[in-house]
Amino acid sequence: MIGEIVNISDTRRSVTYGFSSDEVAAVRESEIDKLCKQVKVSGFRPGKVPRSVILVKFADVLRGRLNSSIIDMAINRLNSEHGDWRIVSIIDAKREDAEENVICTLTVDVIPDFELPNYEDVSIVPIVVSVLEEEVDAEIRDILRGHAKYEVVDREAKNGDFVKLNYVGKFADGESVEESGGIPPIYGSQTNTWEEAGSRSAPGVRAIVDGVVGVKAGDKKTVSQGFGDDFEVSALAGKTIFYDLEIIEVRECTLPELSEDLLKTIGAGSEDDLREKIRASILDRKTSQERLRQREELTAKLLDAADIKVPESSVDSEAAALMNDFADSQVRSGTNPSEVKEHSQEIFDIFKPIATTRVKLGIILDGVAKREKIEISTEDVENVLWHDIRTKKIDTGKYVAELKRNSSKIVDLRRRALRSKALDHLMTIACKDTATTEQPLAAGGEERSS
Repeated sequence: MIGEIVNISDTRRSVTYGFSSDEVAAVRESEIDKLCKQVKVSGFRPGKVPRSVILVKFADVLRGRLNSSIIDMAINRLNSEHGDWRIVSIIDAKREDAEENVICTLTVDVIPDFELPNYEDVSIVPIVVSVLEEEVDAEIRDILRGHAKYEVVDREAKNGDFVKLNYVGKFADGESVEESGGIPPIYGSQTNTWEEAGSRSAPGVRAIVDGVVGVKAGDKKTVSQGFGDDFEVSALAGKTIFYDLEIIEVRECTLPELSEDLLKTIGAGSEDDLREKIRASILDRKTSQERLRQREELTAKLLDAADIKVPESSVDSEAAALMNDFADSQVRSGTNPSEVKEHSQEIFDIFKPIATTRVKLGIILDGVAKREKIEISTEDVENVLWHDIRTKKIDTGKYVAELKRNSSKIVDLRRRALRSKALDHLMTIACKDTATTEQPLAAGGEERSS
């Protein structure tokens, strides 16, 4: 029925509009006039192409334009009659010819009415940070390692030695991990790679890092590594992999003294100066981590307090964007694009719950921005733009050119800038009872909090 609204789901509706034959005829005449002025036909001056030629040579073009115009008329009527609907996307638009009119049915996704959470009363755990002297010592050791000597030794490897080796991973049935596809090489096979024996912070396979302790050049050894059921690489989750190791050489790491010349090389006037710079750097890093933790705590409380039905099309769009960003990063790191494409549906499914959370949070922040009358500046938008360039490692010129070509990307930048500013505003409210400065833990002192 014309004008009937059908609630397909909590977030999806359809509405049908009818247009009389006179309305359709007027639109058709308008499109013919436009084509007469726009198209170029040999033998006719620009803007002077006869209507009879348009009706014959451009029949398909006219039909498409007429269809688009009728759909636009339906959309305009929808916006006029239901301006209070928060429409996020038009899922489908169908045109059907009837005896005396044309019927157009629009299917749209909307954000249903909801109550914003009572964010004025939300509080979060304040920042408490400290810097231990042991952490400063560890940072200094890492700096010294950059200037260390690595000498080949003819003995068994000890903790802290560096071992050069080849290794091949196999499943319990003997199948090669490398040949199964879709698994990062670090978990499969490596040639002429290095491991720091016994290191507790080394990435990769723990069994290999620990397994090279006690080996010598020329040794061969097999170690096994069990991966948990929730391991990030699904093909290895719940599996035990056997690694055949072939040791090539062992090198001992000899750290230099923290001499005056070395201090100058690394830009420090004295050991105390170096320690103070390192302490400040650790403090900044920990404070940043704590602020991130606060934002995550705040968003979790907002999400828990809000009962919002999210449009499926918005979730799918967000999941697709996350998947594309992930795929681009994988290709940049050396992964074969065909492998990424092969697992695209699996990747999409992994990102869908994350996308749902992001869409829900975005709806909340949009509501907060509207209620608090938050406005954004050019600088706010530029901050989001440069964040994209840094994190995605994309060419600045190409990115800006794409923005100029695609206005929807500028709209997205502005939307994200507004949401970021709304979240900052909520952080200020949630932290209203806490101090804004953090102090390091002085040598031998007590922890200070903010």
